[in-house]
Amino acid sequence: MPLTPEAAFTNALATSSGPEARVGVAVSGGGDSMALLVLAIDWGRRTGTSVFAATVDHGLRPASADEAQAVAAFCAAHDIPHQTLVWKDWDHKGNVQAKARDARRGLLRHWAQHLDLTTVLLGHTADDQAETVLMRLARGSGVDGLAGMASRPDALFLRPLLRVTRADLRTLLMDRGVACQDDPSNDDLRFDRVKARQMLPVLAELGLSADRLIQTAAHMERASASLWQAAAAFAKAHGRSEAGDLVFDPAILAEPWGDTEPRCLAAALRWMGGRDYRPRFTALSDAVQAVRRAEQRTLNGVLWIPEAGGLRLSRELSATQVPVYVSGEKTMWDGRWEITAPDGYAAGPDTRIGALGDHITDCPDWRSVGLPRTSLMATPGIFEQGGLIAAPIAGFGAGWTARIVADFPCFLLSH
Repeated sequence: MPLTPEAAFTNALATSSGPEARVGVAVSGGGDSMALLVLAIDWGRRTGTSVFAATVDHGLRPASADEAQAVAAFCAAHDIPHQTLVWKDWDHKGNVQAKARDARRGLLRHWAQHLDLTTVLLGHTADDQAETVLMRLARGSGVDGLAGMASRPDALFLRPLLRVTRADLRTLLMDRGVACQDDPSNDDLRFDRVKARQMLPVLAELGLSADRLIQTAAHMERASASLWQAAAAFAKAHGRSEAGDLVFDPAILAEPWGDTEPRCLAAALRWMGGRDYRPRFTALSDAVQAVRRAEQRTLNGVLWIPEAGGLRLSRELSATQVPVYVSGEKTMWDGRWEITAPDGYAAGPDTRIGALGDHITDCPDWRSVGLPRTSLMATPGIFEQGGLIAAPIAGFGAGWTARIVADFPCFLLSH
């Protein structure tokens, strides 16, 4: 059942408060996010938590810059640091809503890293949850899709208002005398979410109310958690990690497929390829069929290599992250690798970490490592002045180390 805004917010942030915590709020200027900001300001003052705000200006509407400025002015009046994050690289192709969403997450993530924020709050509501479940039902989604939006989609983002209605948030704003500026696209029938929103009152007459959809999401969330536990157990029993690769025994290719095998493989692609979304089931199934025929495939930046009747998944060299400059003792690269410099090492201005690639020929002992050449080429190398100075996984450590920061079974249980 829906909660009051204050109760929902306090419950969700119970372990995130205190003088050491630094919490960000994503604020568009619309009613939901402005209410979220008001709640965060009150909570921050009450708990001594530092609160920051950011507005993403997608530049898709003439009024977007003015809306961001209005949020900035509100934050300034309440002594909340605010930053406008501008999306500049849209290519005007494809699904604009999906691309805007991905860009928004990327900008917010970079902002959070720059300010060392522990959590970034998103203003999705119970109404958003009901609309999401309805849209996914229309698309034929399974258990995971019908679980709706997660309150904690990953370690950074948090949705504290998923059990709060949009109407209650508008009441909060009216009681506080706070203005908001809702995006006119919220009434644009070209978008599926708007159609779902307008259908909900009609469906409620048949018993398919917003509350019932939210209840369904809660049931599916519990079922989804059980399925992910089964996938993690399968991965431990039938798979192993090898320096960034995943190697599965023949059980992963068994016929007929149940839920566990494709769930495990879809998660593996996300873990290795750094994608936010799982591949389409048809693409996953086609890749498995190819491996059953002893053929190699590439999907979502991952190589599928038949091995010993099973499957080796390896990062595709061309899909790895571009080189990054060494930043202190430890540097993250390609989303999974943590590279540690030797004690007392002082990086030069051009010291970078990137894929080993063809520089594997500079590692005389790479064959003794026992990993395929293609796998090692996608592991981290450390470069200075254009030359390789270390490749920890390829037998050329030179005092450097590299490790995967989260093992695959743990990743399965976190998604």
